[in-house]
Amino acid sequence: MTVREALDALRHRLADRGDVEARSIAEWALARALGGRRSDLPRLAHRRLEAEASRRLADWAARLEAGEPLQYVLGDAEFFGRVFRCDARALIPRPETEELVAAVLAEAAPWRRSAPRVVDVGTGAGVIAVTLAIERPAARVTAIDRREAALGLARENARRHGVEDRIEWRLGDLLEGAAAASADLVVANLPYVPTGEIARLEGVVRDHEPVSALDGGPDGLGLIRRLIPQAARALAPGGALFLEVGERQGPDVSALLRAAGFEGVEIRRDLAGRERIARGVTWDRRGRRMTGRRLARRARPTHDGRISGRASSPSEPSTKPLSPPA
Repeated sequence: MTVREALDALRHRLADRGDVEARSIAEWALARALGGRRSDLPRLAHRRLEAEASRRLADWAARLEAGEPLQYVLGDAEFFGRVFRCDARALIPRPETEELVAAVLAEAAPWRRSAPRVVDVGTGAGVIAVTLAIERPAARVTAIDRREAALGLARENARRHGVEDRIEWRLGDLLEGAAAASADLVVANLPYVPTGEIARLEGVVRDHEPVSALDGGPDGLGLIRRLIPQAARALAPGGALFLEVGERQGPDVSALLRAAGFEGVEIRRDLAGRERIARGVTWDRRGRRMTGRRLARRARPTHDGRISGRASSPSEPSTKPLSPPA
């Protein structure tokens, strides 16, 4: 079988099961099975598929046909221009979380401190904690998760990027036990899908990604509602809290932030125009509000922290949204 024949066969198998991205998924899988890039496929179209690549592709094809996400099949995913290990211990990193990280990096006031204390609550695969540790080498980063398996994956990713020893790892429940004024930044991408909507998520998400990392309780705000007052206590004056939230949760999250005493409350939109990033700040030592600075433009970041105007890249596999169809 040639490379082109293998590509066509896999594309048809995936299309027959209704995958609208059958061609791109097939190209990604075949390119990786060959140990190359998608851009190599046209040049290799008439090459015979070697036995090892054929066996690898057959295994991956069966998993893809069963609906497993491409990122789990390949074992990694790109985030903020870097490659992270990715498996069923944690959610697949998504573009809106890149925007969350970009917002945190643009929050000027906390980063002016000599060793800003940053806490990533619900770290999952560790992409937020690792990225912030790389982008801000002076930061003292803590990563917390209630699932030991997720923490294990996060540590693997930190080791991969050379920052494992620069991050404090905690197995715990949100910010329970955190000392008052012990953090300058708190960032969290917690489960926020309402329990009743889990069944309506796309099968590739619902059936394969960890439900415990999706289910946010009856209204999706169970953990967020608990975290906000904890963060208000844990943040030092002039600190900031950033949350990724569901697209219809902005008004409720804003109310929770204000009720907990946060100022400068904002709900920012992602590139698709959906309200996805919540921000609140505490008061500085002079009793004045720390407003930070707004993002000059809402766009996705590159590996060096610059902002790129692209909405997506053909070099990155897509991820399914964490919201059911309307």
